[in-house]
Amino acid sequence: MDAALLERRHFRDRAFLQVALGTGFRVSEILGLTWSQILTPFGEISDSVTIERAQLKGGAGVRRKAIRSRRVPLNERVRSAIADYLGSLNAVPVGPVFMSRVGTDRPITRVQAHRLLKDLSRELGFDCQRLGCHSARKHFAQAIWRKSGFNLLQVQRILGHRSCLVTAAYLDSNRDELDALVLGLDQTPAVPLAMPLVASAGTSDRFGDGFNTGKM
Repeated sequence: MDAALLERRHFRDRAFLQVALGTGFRVSEILGLTWSQILTPFGEISDSVTIERAQLKGGAGVRRKAIRSRRVPLNERVRSAIADYLGSLNAVPVGPVFMSRVGTDRPITRVQAHRLLKDLSRELGFDCQRLGCHSARKHFAQAIWRKSGFNLLQVQRILGHRSCLVTAAYLDSNRDELDALVLGLDQTPAVPLAMPLVASAGTSDRFGDGFNTGKM
């Protein structure tokens, strides 16, 4: 998809897609990005992007003190897409990164972002039936989960979730992966039990009578 967008010179849409896939930001956070967050004072693309608490989900609510700002480094693919997008603009950009083509100093809406992803997938021959604005964030979570060696805590911290239970809902395992785990037990050495499952006759007082009479 990336190569096709580049070939068609859809620089803004390609940058939006790469930021979504490479940062795990929520769509509302992506749409709230400004060029001052992306570029250094010297006009270079920053190594990372920080989303301040007020821009994060719940950051302006009653529990805002529990929300921390979130910093995510920009990998080379994201930086390259932003650089191409930046080079396609006629002037030094200000305001929202993903500017709407309708209106002034206004980002595209969430509805437009959803339609953008759907249209791109349909145009490039991908199944878009279950595609939504949160799909890229879930894809990011899956990629980080595997890259971290299935470390749920690290994925939780990168996504900025308050609970591992929320993070776990992002991590689907397909049927082939689950089957491989079960079949892999054939290659796992048997681990001896630490104690027998059935007590011997000489230990009946300790493991039988003691429990029946309430002794510890």
